[in-house]
Order: sequence, then structure tokens, then C-alpha cells
Amino acid sequence: MGKNKNKKKSGQGVIIKLHRNYGYLSTNSFGQEDEWLPFSITESMIKNENGVELIEYSEKVSFEINKGVRLRDRDIKEAINLKFDVHNLITKPRVKSKPYLSQVREKFKSFNILLPTSEELRSEIPDINKIIGKELKNEDDLLYEFLKSKGFHPYMLDYLVNGLFLNNEILDISEKLVSQKERIQFSVDTLVSIDKIDKIFREKILKWTLDLENAYKTLMSRIGSQEWGGGIIAERVVKHWAESTDSLKQSQYKRATMRTKYLEYSDQYDYVKNRFIPIEDLLDQLDVTSLESILSTFDTVSKRPVNIDGKEIIGIYPWIRDIVKYKEILRDLRVIRNAAAHGRPIIPSMVNPDFNPNWDAEFDNPTERTKIKKWVLYDSFVIYNKKIGIPDENIPQMMQTIFGNPYRKAWFELNFIYHRFIMMFDVKRYMDFCDESQYFLDYEQREPRTEEERKMNPILFELGDTVLTEKTNIPPAYSLIANEAFISYEVAMIHQQINLPEIKTDLLKNI
Repeated sequence: MGKNKNKKKSGQGVIIKLHRNYGYLSTNSFGQEDEWLPFSITESMIKNENGVELIEYSEKVSFEINKGVRLRDRDIKEAINLKFDVHNLITKPRVKSKPYLSQVREKFKSFNILLPTSEELRSEIPDINKIIGKELKNEDDLLYEFLKSKGFHPYMLDYLVNGLFLNNEILDISEKLVSQKERIQFSVDTLVSIDKIDKIFREKILKWTLDLENAYKTLMSRIGSQEWGGGIIAERVVKHWAESTDSLKQSQYKRATMRTKYLEYSDQYDYVKNRFIPIEDLLDQLDVTSLESILSTFDTVSKRPVNIDGKEIIGIYPWIRDIVKYKEILRDLRVIRNAAAHGRPIIPSMVNPDFNPNWDAEFDNPTERTKIKKWVLYDSFVIYNKKIGIPDENIPQMMQTIFGNPYRKAWFELNFIYHRFIMMFDVKRYMDFCDESQYFLDYEQREPRTEEERKMNPILFELGDTVLTEKTNIPPAYSLIANEAFISYEVAMIHQQINLPEIKTDLLKNI
């Protein structure tokens, strides 16, 4: 009989950390020493004694491993069906949810964010009673109004993560930080400033993603209207959407048919006699989530001969074929584009090692525990790392820092797409991107800026060094994000050099 591919692997481990809704266990069962796996707390594990919730478990545990769980745009592994040693059960109080101001005080203390004393708070906002029309009776009232007056909002607690800052637990193990006095005390203003920069970053990511979309939409529109046989190719694409049974495509096509209805500029196209709408109406309804699909369709239908005046021709559209061969990188952009569009902080998600719960296991052995070798940028990135002198055995781990975080991977690929693809057919859009990104990211050749400039047009460098780089050897977020964007250019040039001949060969096969 054949193997049961659906059978879950089982293992043994030790519970090492418990939170309110989840925990971590450590296991040696799968070929890696001290591998951490997350698991969910189940209702059966929760006991109630005298009104106090307890989590009942045993330190040693057996479990099954569940692979392919989609979490934050990444497939992870988790432990499920935990079985505890019933003869050695122990309990631990379940973590309680905390009021907002308690969270503030706890996280601020952990990450060395300085809060004023009660006396300082009263002096900071001496007329606050008149402003809010009530008396501030306790420290919570004072703190709440102080934070509000500074422009601090609850979501800004998301910026307090290791990677953007460092908590005291991490700082305690740094050999160069011998005392608490050496730790910089940041202020509420620091978090408010970081939030402003993150908002600017989101705006730029959204703009650059939209510009990328529009570059390819313009390319397809130009082919459809100006290239010999292009009109037939464009009509085939529209026909594919019009006749699709996919609900999303049906919805997009229906909206597209209404785009110019009862508008004067609909005179530019004969909507009465033509069976299908122009491709521009369809393109107007698509965003980056559908860009991969329409480019693939365009490439597929262009491979079929077009009959013009009794002659059969095959359209050759290299800049479409080029991106279609590596279309999965377009798919990856959705995570960073959606976060930017919906106003979710991006910088902490890019630098927080806990964003991926399998981070430690994957980083220790990325080639065996991830699909990094299937990444379309893998070979080019390996060549780059060898070029700068990274030992072969360390290269996968260097790349995993980007590949293992969906936000950093999407950020790297966004830059890569501009340097590798957009530059080859839309020079103006590419140069605008280079100028804008260079101004926002560059931190080495930076002219002094006025206070007004920093206030009105903040740049990434003004995040500041919030990780005490000189003493911890951990790069600040601004340099990590900027450097990975700059590296993407080098990887793009290598990728272009080794892959363009392959593209040309594919095109020649269709002539």
C-alpha cells in the first residue's frame, strides 16, 4: 500500500512559553534541536478556580504538526492535538487583558519610553481642566489627556516591537550595555514622529504600487492601439473576461461596461456596434491583485497567430513576456499594498522578528525548512552575495531575513520590479521612482534639514537610531529598509544579465 500523504507527523516537546491565547513548545522531533512551534490554547485547557482562570498543562507534551497554515501571508507550521501527561499536570494563571493605560505603562517601561511624573504632567498641561471642562482627579486622567495632547493614539503601541526598538530583556543580554543608565530614554514624541514617517512611507508605497500598475496598463493599452495586430490581442483579452465564469472577473467586466455610460467621452468608441468594450475600460477596474492575471492572459492570447489581410502574424511583446515569467512577485505585492491602502503600520511589521512565528526554525535551516530555493530571485541573489564576499554557507540565512518576512519580501520585490522591468519600457516613470525613493531612503549623503522640513516632509532617516546600534550591533530600521531597497538594484541587474537571453530565445520560438 502507498503512504498516506495526509497523515500528520507526531512529536514530543516541552512547553516553554504561554500567552493568553497561544503558546510555544520546543521540540527535537524533526531533525532540528530546540525547534520552537506555536500552538493555540484550547478551551479544554482553561480551568476556573475561585473565579480565576488557569491554564492546565504538563511541561512535557506530545502533539501533531500541522503544515501549510496561512498566517499573515505566509505558510507556517503549528502544533495541534496536544496531549499532556495526566500524571504531571500543572496550572498557570491565564494572562488577563489589560486596560489601555496599563498597557501603555507596561510597554513604555519595557521599551524605555519615558513618561512624566504626576507633577510634571500637571505642569505640562496646566490649563487642561478648563480645556476639557472637568477636573482631572487621578493619574489615569492625567496620563490619558497628556497622551491625547501629544497626538498619541492606542494603535501606536504597535511600534513598540523588537527590531524597531529593543526591550529591556534584549538589552540585558548586550555585553556593552553594562548599566540601565546607558539606555536612552525615548519620549512619546519619538513614537508620534515614527508614526508620521510610517504614514509617509505608506503613502509612497501606495503611490509606487499604483504607478507600477499604471505602467503595465499603459503598456497593454499602447500595444492594443498602436502595435500591428495589437487591437485583436486586446479584444481577445476583453473577450476572455466577458466570457469568464469566475465571479471576480464577471464583476470587473460588469463594472467596466458602465465606466463611460452617459459620459461625453464615450463618443471615442462605438459601444453600439462593437461586441466588446475597449481594453482601457477593463483595465480601469483592475488593481495589483488582478495585474498578474491580465498580464498572463495577454501573454497567452498573443501567442496565437493574428490574421491581417490574409497574413498570419504573431505579436512579440517582450516586456509582457518578461514579467509573466516571474509573475509571482506581482502576487507578493498585495500584502504591502493592502497594508498601505488600509493605513496599517508597515515599519514595525518589516522589522519585528516575531511577525513570523516560525522565524527561528526557518532561519536556522532555510533551504530545508522553506521554499527559498524556489524564489524567482534566489539565483540572482546568491550571485550578489558571493560578489560581496558572503561565505556560501551563510548566504541562505542572509536571504532568509528578507524571504521570511512577507512585508520585507514585498518591499524588496517592489524595488526589484522597477529596476528590472519598468526601467526597460517606461523610463520616465522609472526615473521618477528613483528620484523619489532616493530622496526618502538615502541616509549617507544627507544635507542638514531645517525643523520645518523635518516637520512637513519627514524622511526615513529621521526614524533615528532606536536600537543603540553602536552598543548592540543591530542595524536601525531606517538603514535596514533602505539598504534592502538599494541591494534590490544590484540583484535586478544580475537577474537581467542572466535571464534576458532566455527571454529572447522564448520570443524567437514564436516567430
